[in-house]
Amino acid sequence: MSMSVDVLTLYLLNFVVAFVMAGIYFFSWSHHRDVPGVRGWAIALALGALGSLELSLRTSSSPLPLVIMANSLVVAAYATVWMSVRRFNTGERVLNYAVIPTVLFCVIFTIALVNGTDVNVRVALCSLAIAILSLLAGWEVLRARISEPLISRIPTALALFIMCVAMMVRIVFSLLEEPPQEPTTPFYDPTQGITLLINTICVVAMTLGFLMMTHERLRHHFESLAKTDELTALPNRRFLLDEGKRLRDPACVLMIDLDHFSEVNRTFGHAGGDRALVAFANLARRELRPSDLVARYGGEEFCALLRDVDEPEARRIAERLRARIAELSIDVDGHPLRITASIGLAKFDGDVESTIRKADAALYRAKALGRNQVQSAKDLSSTGA
Repeated sequence: MSMSVDVLTLYLLNFVVAFVMAGIYFFSWSHHRDVPGVRGWAIALALGALGSLELSLRTSSSPLPLVIMANSLVVAAYATVWMSVRRFNTGERVLNYAVIPTVLFCVIFTIALVNGTDVNVRVALCSLAIAILSLLAGWEVLRARISEPLISRIPTALALFIMCVAMMVRIVFSLLEEPPQEPTTPFYDPTQGITLLINTICVVAMTLGFLMMTHERLRHHFESLAKTDELTALPNRRFLLDEGKRLRDPACVLMIDLDHFSEVNRTFGHAGGDRALVAFANLARRELRPSDLVARYGGEEFCALLRDVDEPEARRIAERLRARIAELSIDVDGHPLRITASIGLAKFDGDVESTIRKADAALYRAKALGRNQVQSAKDLSSTGA
């Protein structure tokens, strides 16, 4: 009797835990609907809660549809977890990842139940389905760690793998155990209580883990937004200055200003001006080296940090960029828009902000001398300007 009470209590505990967690996830989804997979995980928890409730209420005389539904709901919960993790990783709607395993299990379990298969075999079937789905979900969590290295992926996957191992152990004990002799015995195998306890712990762990994955992704997203220019998708001034603190000699700084940009806005409108900024940003990404950093400094002004270059090489890079900008033709509603740029160059002096000021002074000299040219801070010092 004590084992029955303990197991019944654990089923009810599973129901309460899954139900509460489902509520937390639905609340989280209502505030972060742009994060894929959160709603699916909430649905998985709700399905698991209903399945646990029905399993706690079942008896040896329960109708077959109730037994099938209870076990299918639990399997559907883990299938939906797998689907939700995959959606979280890829953003794709993959409903078949939840539907196909659930339908397949339901058919096999129904056939086994109708044919009078021993209860230990049915327990093994249910445990096998959960083990496979937990393994697939855990692998799905880790699979995307290379492209999105969230630290919280590790404990989430670990909880799913522990759940898989617990279910495999239960399969072994279920198949080795003799079926109950009395038809009224509701619970029979010695691993059921500990398995349910592990299930409760793992549900809490993997649910909190997925929640941490969601919040970690959002934090990285907001950190990226704080350091990225929304229009051009280039790094912004804050990010540039942070990176500049790690700049080491030899290096150079370019200050780049698009010429007559107010005229561009007057002629083509602000939409045309925005297209010019985006076109320049795309060109700069292509022309500069992967080790260089180009950022939007403000308005139509951009700044580039050139690593591991001396001043002559930096000037060649700047001249090539200037020439490519002059060749650029931007289509604005069927009308060609052409732009040029003035560039100021300064050799890194150990302080990025000081070097930027020197490059900016060289830029103003380039504009004063007629624009569409490169001027060096070194030329300023030699002329005494």
